[in-house]
Amino acid sequence: MEPDRALARIARRQHGLISRAQAHTAGLSDAQLLHRVHRASWRRVLPGVYAFAGAPVTYQQRVLAACLATGPHAAASHETAAHLLGLSPFTRPPERVHLLAPAAHSARTPLATVHRTLALPPSDICMVARIPVTRPARTLLDIAGHVPRATLEEAVDDAVIRRLTSLDRLGRRLDELRASGRPGSRAVGEVLATWTDDMPQSLAEMRLVRRLVAGGVPQPTLQHEVWHAGRLVARLDLAWPDAKVGYELDSRRWHSSPAAHQRDVVRHNQLRALGWTVFQATPAQLRDDGRRLAEPVLARLHSEIEARPCA
Repeated sequence: MEPDRALARIARRQHGLISRAQAHTAGLSDAQLLHRVHRASWRRVLPGVYAFAGAPVTYQQRVLAACLATGPHAAASHETAAHLLGLSPFTRPPERVHLLAPAAHSARTPLATVHRTLALPPSDICMVARIPVTRPARTLLDIAGHVPRATLEEAVDDAVIRRLTSLDRLGRRLDELRASGRPGSRAVGEVLATWTDDMPQSLAEMRLVRRLVAGGVPQPTLQHEVWHAGRLVARLDLAWPDAKVGYELDSRRWHSSPAAHQRDVVRHNQLRALGWTVFQATPAQLRDDGRRLAEPVLARLHSEIEARPCA
């Protein structure tokens, strides 16, 4: 029973799974392995991969089974990695499991699409729920040529804002991507070009920036503080300080009580008295292409330019 106890410990760390190689290392022969399958102690998941009876069938188990079947150094990648890393907008697991494996590997599995690569260093792999997964920077570069532009933007913004990766790291990996001539480098470069040194406070805030810039508005300053008489009047989500124009996200979270609403009224009145024009965007508007959000800002900026006297 010692091999079974050893394999049970392994299975508890692997979503109920063991591989044929692990069974051999524990001391079981192929005949003994098949005997356990025939008596329903184990069930065959994929060639060379088995699950202990009673182990719950989960998406994580499915992904790890595909990794074990593909061989050493295989890792969940592309949309599968994005889902396991929790990147927005990959909240739902993709129907097809995607794996990345060294080009020297020839193993295939019906459970997954296996992408071959000449470069998969250990530094590109991390563990998520005990599953080998490509790190955020590598994942973002891998999906660049496979997902719509809006999806890539949201995934990049989410990863940077949550500090799963950094702009510097993505920039370095982008240079490597361009040097290798892989597809997707242009899309990633354009997505990163919108970022500045200012760090947005939320994914919705960065989404608003992208919608406005796409609508023709100049790059705003983020989290701009408005002071008057030595006192902080307001911190605006987005601002064009020279024109005294601001934009804020109208979130119910910040307007959930009469007291909060009253504070907002006072704050906006103070901003108007100081010559500021502040627009608001609702979450629903962030799903538009940005033209409607940009129109009032562009009109206000143009009027400000026309009102300035010539030197």
